[in-house]
Amino acid sequence: MRTTLKHIAEYLNVSTTTVSRALNDKDDISPETRQKVLRVAKMLDYKPNSVAISLRKKTMSNLIGVILPVVDHYFFSTILHGITTSGQGEDYMVMIGESNHSVEREKEILNRFNDHYVAGIIFIPSRYTGSKMNVKLLQKRSTPFVLIDRTFDDYTGSYIQHNDFQGAYHATTHLIDKGRSKIALLRGEQDCSVSNARMKGFIKALEDHEISFDPEMVIECTDASKREGYDAAKDLFQLNPVPDGIFCITDQLAAGVLECAKESGLGVPEELSVVGYSNSEIAQNVTPKLTTVSQDGFEMGRLAKEYLIEMIHHNETFHQKVFPAELIIRGSS
Repeated sequence: MRTTLKHIAEYLNVSTTTVSRALNDKDDISPETRQKVLRVAKMLDYKPNSVAISLRKKTMSNLIGVILPVVDHYFFSTILHGITTSGQGEDYMVMIGESNHSVEREKEILNRFNDHYVAGIIFIPSRYTGSKMNVKLLQKRSTPFVLIDRTFDDYTGSYIQHNDFQGAYHATTHLIDKGRSKIALLRGEQDCSVSNARMKGFIKALEDHEISFDPEMVIECTDASKREGYDAAKDLFQLNPVPDGIFCITDQLAAGVLECAKESGLGVPEELSVVGYSNSEIAQNVTPKLTTVSQDGFEMGRLAKEYLIEMIHHNETFHQKVFPAELIIRGSS
């Protein structure tokens, strides 16, 4: 049980006000009483509640707020790991909120962080463009913040991103270099900036290699799961001609494609080449192992915290970083 002012007051048979004033070195407390309070506080291992103090004084706490769309998503969890294990800002505690890609939930978490006078915020916006309004809400407040993964066209503040356009371009070009010309895309929802950036990279690679873009070869996936990948591949394998290459915007989608290809008797990579995105754990646990675009979520999280700590201590600073895409080639292509 955490020792409180009340515990110290009961031990000394004095009021909690006396204990509080003694701990805060107020002039109206005698030296003798102050020494007794300090001695008992040490004996009972009393630790001040910094959050309560911040709320009472309306000053910044030693808390950093982090908003993630989904905590157990591979990429987002590696970002969180980078934030929480970073050596920067060891005096700060991390307060985590999970939005579940809900714009309204994001707003609630931001307001809660504001009520707790957090010192700064690391924010991964939801997949939906409505999150832009929550970013604007943050910009109106004085709390420093860093965006990770998603930004918006007119956003000029601090952010850390992965180059999604470049990643998709490299992935599609790799499929073309392998002799694939009937290339399908499993994309995310149209209201998702990351999905749109990857689709633009896909289309640009086709254009640069004079391959016609076929809308029939593009399937929109809602949750980008393995099941969706399987179902999408089943539809694609009914086309004539059947795709000889598939680029998936997540490794989970790609894993579903590989499973469906195996059931359909399509050889990978002999007849069909598949590329995923993220280099998550599933990429090395499927057969064949998955070619994928790597995202260094840990380093993005570590750097975001480093940037935020600097912003907390130097209000005028801001930082922008775009991580280059890296294609990791394995057996699926």
